[in-house]
Order: sequence, then C-alpha cells, then structure tokens
Amino acid sequence: MIKSMTGYASESFVINSTKFIVELKSLNSKILDLNIRIPQFLKLKENEIRKSLSDRLSRGKIELNVNIDSKIDAEEVSINKEVVENYFKQLQELNLDHSMDIFDGQPLPFDYIKIAMKLPNAYTSKSIELNTTEVKSIIDKISIVTINLNDYRTKEGSEMEKDFRNKIYLIKKLLSNIEKIEKERISKKRNKLVEELKKIGLEIDNNRLEQEMIYYLEKFDINEEIIRLKSNILIFEETLESNEPVGKKLGFICQEIGREINTIGSKANDANLQKNVIEMKDNLEKIKENILNIL
Repeated sequence: MIKSMTGYASESFVINSTKFIVELKSLNSKILDLNIRIPQFLKLKENEIRKSLSDRLSRGKIELNVNIDSKIDAEEVSINKEVVENYFKQLQELNLDHSMDIFDGQPLPFDYIKIAMKLPNAYTSKSIELNTTEVKSIIDKISIVTINLNDYRTKEGSEMEKDFRNKIYLIKKLLSNIEKIEKERISKKRNKLVEELKKIGLEIDNNRLEQEMIYYLEKFDINEEIIRLKSNILIFEETLESNEPVGKKLGFICQEIGREINTIGSKANDANLQKNVIEMKDNLEKIKENILNIL
C-alpha cells in the first residue's frame, strides 16, 4: 500500500469559550523532521506529543500547530511599559552608534515604537488555564488529526499507485515490442555483414568468419538485459503490494530498471528498438519523480 508523503489535516473545537485549531502538515523529507508549535500550557506534554507523532508518521517534514483563536477583550491585553521603554532606548543607542553618516550626519528616522511593539514580551494577556481533563482532550484531538493526516496520505498514495501501475504496464508493453524486434535484429545484422563482405570480393575462411561473427554479434545481444529487466519489473510490482513504507526501496529498484534500459539502449544499433528505449526511459523518469513523494 502506497502512502504519499504530503498531506494536511485540521480540527477546530472550543474549550471554556476558547477556540482551538489543531493543524498538521506534511511535506517531503528523507527523514522524519518534526516541527511543533504549541501554547505554553502544553509544553510539559511536548515529549509525549513528539513520541505519538513519531510512532504514527514514519517520514516527512511534519509541522504541528496548535493555535488559540479566542477573541481577547481589550482590557485583557496590556502593554509592558518597562519592556517597551527598554527596547526603545536600545534601538536609539543602536541607531546613534551606526547611522550618523546618513542624512547630513543625522540618524535615520526609524519608527522605534513600531519596532519595539513587535518584539517579544511587549504585550501581556490573560493566560489560559486548563485542567488535566481539558489538556487531555487537546492531546486526543492531536491524535485524531494525526489519523486524518494518515488517511489523507493513504488516499493520495492510492492515486499515485494507480499511476505507477499504468507507467510500469507501458514499460512492459514497450519491452514486449523490443523482444519482437530482437528476434529479427541479430539475423538482419548478420546478413548485412555477410553482404558487405561479399561486396569486397575477398576470399573468406567460413570457420574464422563464424568465430568473428559470434564475437561481434555478442556485443549487440540484449537477452540478458531483457531477463534482468523483467525480473526488476516483477520486483517493483510485488513491492507495491507491501504494507510497509516502500519509497526508498522503489527508488533503488528504479535505479536497477534504469540501468538495464540504458544498457539495452547502448546495444540497440536499431532505430525502432531505440524509439522503444526512449519511451521506456520517459515513463521511468515520471515514476522516479513521483517516488520522491511517497513514504
């Protein structure tokens, strides 16, 4: 079963007149990369949350956001005057130290208040207090969102699996065309060489000619590559049936498939065969691009 590495899920709910929004996003990554942004009152539960996400999401750049969307009244917010004043003085000193050579030796007219008000701890607001049961309900919601994200990944992965199967079917069909061409290709090449030698009019030692012909035609033989390519395609199809994350494994198999296709192309020496090789490469590259996006 194929799973996509990208996905999105969210849940919104209300506790004590406060609206919470839990968002979980997933992007491509070679490893599991967790980025968690949660309110201060959930910090003690961060390790528990990380472990839960790690157990359920094997790969991807995962971003968890737990946001508070409450309408805070004006009286619940106040400015930290001492903090803002301290920022203001430091900004002035910084400007005087480094910007006297601008505007006829005058400092730049920075809006220190705007800058100071954007710095940490410029405001204080009424803190949200939740009991153990309420905190647990938020943790449970994170678990639900994680399940929904996995469902999203599975659904998207199912569509990608269909595309993989279609592309690999086309490669198999093209390989079948190559096998048909191969049956006549060597004999045509042999006949052409014999005709060219006859045109020269030289006396030929037939035994020696056969030995040299075998040596020469072996360089164009692609039967071994066809057998290995069929084997790798079969392994690819079997791997698609696995319930484990298979993105990396499919990537390795594609490398082997590509190696055999390239070898067939280098030995082709036939325009029709080469056309089929190019089509196989095109379909394989499309598969490889999508494999980067699966678990």
